[in-house]
Amino acid sequence: MNDYGLNHEQWESINLKGPCSFTLASAGSGKTKCLTSKVRHIIDSKIGTPETILAITFTIKAANEMKERLKKHVDVSKMQISTMHSMCVKIIRAFIHLTYLKMPFTIYDTSDQLSIVKTIVKARNLPGNPFDYLSEIGKSKSLGIEPEDQTFLIIYKQYQEILKQNNAADFDDLLLLAFECLKNEACKNYFSNKWQHILIDEFQDTSLLQLNLIMSLYTDKTKTIYATGDPNQSIYKFRNARPENITEFIEKYKANTINLTYNYRSCQEVIDIANNFQQFGEPMVPKTSLKGKVSVASFGSYEDEAEQIAQAIMKLGNYGSTAVIYRVNGRSLLFEQTFSRYRIPYKVVNDRPFFQRKVVKDLLSALKSANNLEDRESLSRIINHPKRGFGDAKKEKLLMQGRAYAESIAEEMPQIKDFLGLLGDMKGLPPSAALDEYLNRSGYVSSIEKDTDRYLIESLKDAVANYDSVEELILASSFLEKDNDGENAVSLITAHGSKGLEFDNVFVVGVEEGLWPHKYSDDLDEESRLFYVSLSRAKICLNISYCASRLFKGSLISVSPSYLFEQTKKYLQK
Repeated sequence: MNDYGLNHEQWESINLKGPCSFTLASAGSGKTKCLTSKVRHIIDSKIGTPETILAITFTIKAANEMKERLKKHVDVSKMQISTMHSMCVKIIRAFIHLTYLKMPFTIYDTSDQLSIVKTIVKARNLPGNPFDYLSEIGKSKSLGIEPEDQTFLIIYKQYQEILKQNNAADFDDLLLLAFECLKNEACKNYFSNKWQHILIDEFQDTSLLQLNLIMSLYTDKTKTIYATGDPNQSIYKFRNARPENITEFIEKYKANTINLTYNYRSCQEVIDIANNFQQFGEPMVPKTSLKGKVSVASFGSYEDEAEQIAQAIMKLGNYGSTAVIYRVNGRSLLFEQTFSRYRIPYKVVNDRPFFQRKVVKDLLSALKSANNLEDRESLSRIINHPKRGFGDAKKEKLLMQGRAYAESIAEEMPQIKDFLGLLGDMKGLPPSAALDEYLNRSGYVSSIEKDTDRYLIESLKDAVANYDSVEELILASSFLEKDNDGENAVSLITAHGSKGLEFDNVFVVGVEEGLWPHKYSDDLDEESRLFYVSLSRAKICLNISYCASRLFKGSLISVSPSYLFEQTKKYLQK
């Protein structure tokens, strides 16, 4: 045990009896350490060799971290340590004759998929949002069923036919095709003989299809299946994750289990609050000597929230280990503006800063084009979005000849004439009025596919209300675009993006009705788990806040603290 540096819980975890075992690993309990130690133990005890080990993670980063830790002890080049999708590609390549694919094949990403769906929807003149159709396709594949709705079914079948014609597969297809391959006895025997020791990380993030795929590798040749996960951190329902997979795995395969309860990350005060939001398992027990503080704060307005948090962060001074965590992307804007004013270095983690996001840059380009007739680049960016028949060749001439070129062909292109007229009507208007005019008349809003982009539009409308001229707005946005990627910078991050990270100081903001839990969420339990994940990122200092008023669609509205805030406050008052 000492050779591995494990506590008694972790040591028991890697020594659980039986072919199937499950470790319920709470936040900060050393899950990755257990996974890497289990690999070492399999090899050191001579029950397996590197070639017989398959370790499945859910991110490339996690796979690389496992390899980095293990390479000091074993030959990782002989192991299959990879994401689920990389494993599937290996299976498909080995038995590609069992699929519709042939080598070399293409893997389509989300933008490729969306382009195909848009083409189908447009060709068939179908109503609805292409992004919704694509989400339904992914859900159907994850559940292993075809859509019941006839319109969705038509799109689904045509979408799949186009993929086949292009010798391509999307990410969901990789899972499905590998699963189909493993139904073949030769394929199943080959890989079950090859991978006799299977380790699965983040089991709570698996979909039904992923669970079935993993367990199709389980045969009489399998010596160990070692899985870890935390149902309290199941926050990916929108990706079809099923936390109940944990229970089903344990019950169906009679897996021996253990809870890792020792927390090596956070102080007692943080753990006490986080335990209050646990839905499963046993309470966490602190194993650090850290002394910290948990507090709640109510602010009169969203400006007060950002202002006072900025001042608190300046007093703390530890920028590199401080995070502001929010439920939705658009919440970062005011903190970006406020931190820039105070010269607090920051970085927007796992996302672009607000003014660098595509939808925001598109709309700023519209304001620039209306304000500056000489700005060819901005006009070129938006003149064909949504499509107005102004293709790449015309854009090239526009960049060379300027606005005069667009005006010279406007009589022959009514859509371009109307568009230039819109920009003319916007000239001289304050940014807020100009943006409203553009959104109402350009058709841009109807081209938006993602709900997150719609939220960004509303956030931009709130932001431009603070500026009297386009010049002031552009100057502010240009400054904010200089994102600080250095280590000594405050992290601005969504709750989903914070999973797996840790910080000395954490500010969980916007814990309000309609925002957290989010008004569009149909799963309050998952919203609570998302809150738990955010709280458990903190090591020493944790603050949870809400503001009594904020802008919504350009108007100031009153808001109330959500039950998550009230529950935290009530606990602290005990």
